[in-house]
Amino acid sequence: MKKDVKITLVGAGSTIFGPTSILSILETEALAGATLSLVDVNGERLDLVGETTRRINDYLGTEMEVELETDRSEALPGTDYLLITAEEDRIDRWRRDFEILKDFGIKHTLGENRGPAGLSHTMRTAPLVLDICRDAEELAPEAKGIIFTNPEDRLAYAVNKYTDLEAYGYCDGNWDFRDHFLGELLDLPGERIHLEGAGINHMVWITELRDRETGQDLYPEMVQRAEAENWQPLSRHLYRTYGLWPHENDSHVGEYIGYAPEFNDCSGYDFDGHLKEEKKWRNRMKRLREGDYEIEEFVAELSDYEHHTFGDASFTKIIKGEVTEENPFLSGANLINKGKISNLPDDMVVEVPAVVTYSGINGFSFGDLPDAITSLTHREGVVQKLSAEAAVEGSREKALRALDLDDIVPDPETGRKLLESFLNEHAEYVRGF
Repeated sequence: MKKDVKITLVGAGSTIFGPTSILSILETEALAGATLSLVDVNGERLDLVGETTRRINDYLGTEMEVELETDRSEALPGTDYLLITAEEDRIDRWRRDFEILKDFGIKHTLGENRGPAGLSHTMRTAPLVLDICRDAEELAPEAKGIIFTNPEDRLAYAVNKYTDLEAYGYCDGNWDFRDHFLGELLDLPGERIHLEGAGINHMVWITELRDRETGQDLYPEMVQRAEAENWQPLSRHLYRTYGLWPHENDSHVGEYIGYAPEFNDCSGYDFDGHLKEEKKWRNRMKRLREGDYEIEEFVAELSDYEHHTFGDASFTKIIKGEVTEENPFLSGANLINKGKISNLPDDMVVEVPAVVTYSGINGFSFGDLPDAITSLTHREGVVQKLSAEAAVEGSREKALRALDLDDIVPDPETGRKLLESFLNEHAEYVRGF
């Protein structure tokens, strides 16, 4: 293992993502003895997650050095891997974006990563993530940034454009689709399904689908069963139209498509369910701290939850691939294109499979995507850039261009009113407008 590896997790106080990410790190034998620095501005939550981390560390015998910092400038020096999960008031702000869309009579599947609410989300998160990465650029210039905060492709674009830090977005969407959706449809365990595709985050077009054990092409069977069971009707329509199947699922794909409400009920995210899940894990950590919860039981339940959430898409594969001689396969990495999809712009952030080596994340080259898919994806790449640049520069002009190109916005006047509504609602989180 590379000596003196230091991992800094900014946003560690997240009640769900924090502990699952930390367990993934602590369970990785190749990282035994490394330094894990946990950062969060909420000291109370950080203390709770930190105590949980130390208990798990002792239980597993990982012998990691665990640091807790509310000031990231104290944690960043010496960092090799910067993991960013930070966001401010994520669920309530997201819920308000979704309600603003409804106020304007706009139906949307999720209202998180694309559409006008995706612009709002970008305007809130890009300045925050960029501040973190600018600090890392000064205090840990050799660090690799791995971004989990959404919309991660737009944030990866912003970090790579405005800093010299090497940064990637990493999403579990490919694994989630394969195991939780496709595996059930095909009656196969997810690990038997090999899936490759290329595109943009949450709209990746499947180019290869086969059984790892038999080599069988599973594409025809997927399409046949999908038709018979009325499975993923929006994605099925897009397959008929464009000739390739998009994933992750109709809710995520539908964020790109203006006519998605014809196929999707557009009920949105389960905000209350998410908050209940957060409360459940917070209470478990408090019980663990108070001695009312056995560490063995806690780790077992957290491990089950981690596997259900991340499966084999854990970000620790990236770190492990660089500090060992293993070369793990990543089903989907969000990185600067640089010709990987040859008929899309070089500076666009695309999602492609990758292999991790000591030199970093090496994305697969796909050549050209079909023309119609390229046209749709290129448009979204332009919106990606405009949204990120508007958020960082405080540019109304670029924000309005992004909305005008957006398939979800019905007309320019609505776009202008939406922008002002978002800026007024989230005034304390956006900058420069």
